[in-house]
Amino acid sequence: GDASDNIINGNATVVSNKKDVGLSLFISKRNREWYDYNGDNFSELPELDNTSLGTNFFWLPNEDQKLEGSFSSINEFRYGGEMVDRPPHLALQSEERTHHVLMGSIDYQINFNNANNSLITYLGGQRTDRDHYTGIFPDEPEDIAEHLANPPYGTSNTVTLQAGAQYNHRIKNFIQGPNVITIGTEYVYDDVLDEIDAYNYLIDQTTRSFATFLQSDWELSPKFTVLSGIRFDTHNFVDNVILSPRISLLYKTENNMQFRSTWSTGFRAPQAFDADLHIAFAGGGISRISLADDLNEERSISFSASINYDMPAENYIYGCSVEGVCSYLSDAFFVGP
Repeated sequence: GDASDNIINGNATVVSNKKDVGLSLFISKRNREWYDYNGDNFSELPELDNTSLGTNFFWLPNEDQKLEGSFSSINEFRYGGEMVDRPPHLALQSEERTHHVLMGSIDYQINFNNANNSLITYLGGQRTDRDHYTGIFPDEPEDIAEHLANPPYGTSNTVTLQAGAQYNHRIKNFIQGPNVITIGTEYVYDDVLDEIDAYNYLIDQTTRSFATFLQSDWELSPKFTVLSGIRFDTHNFVDNVILSPRISLLYKTENNMQFRSTWSTGFRAPQAFDADLHIAFAGGGISRISLADDLNEERSISFSASINYDMPAENYIYGCSVEGVCSYLSDAFFVGP
């Protein structure tokens, strides 16, 4: 079979003569027909109608300050399943999605003390509104009547905000060699409302996390660097403060070879929302998650090591690397009955 996929992209960039102000604009329009590979009248690739647009800008008040921002919008319709010209709940099987997404961010950085100190602040957010349907047309007369009377259409609304600041201080001679000390803080807010009335399915969840962190990037010698840090997190789904330390070692040889090893920790707080839950609806089923009362955060400990070698030539740089990673999880989340 044949299917058309039409894409139109446009962009423009403007920079002032002094190079202290710049603006870029972009827009993209995509329209793709559904595609049936094996002729069974069910699409292997969904129909797609997408419009995206946005802008990025920067402003340099002086050589030590920079303000950056961005804004973008995505509107997208997708439909896949039985290839019929009728509402999705009347198809034998179908998935339909309509997304409206707004995203924006703004960052500000100021350097002072001959660029040995810097302050960085940032704020970003995203709002996603989605109307969706996923399901199959039932076989039994009673189920058909209920399906037609109350088809399982759903909505998902998500708002995410992130704000933070970090301060960097460069010490030229820290016992031995320079060291960049970083201290910062971060706040993340995430609100999810996912609802399908016909299935009595509802997730109304708000998470808030606040963190502070401290990092040391210490160059003991031109060959040897130690990067270490610790992060303190609080989360409204976890009772205690969570400590996450890490350390990384980097060694460079004179023959363009690098050895790196890292030990790091992390965590994941309990949460009930997962987009994979919607997969169950495609087969006519219903999947829900309820959080157990005695859940602890999921913790991870990771080890990694790598060897990298680069060989520069007159016009090219040839290189190869070998890397290994091993992670251990404790109190891992699982879905039980």
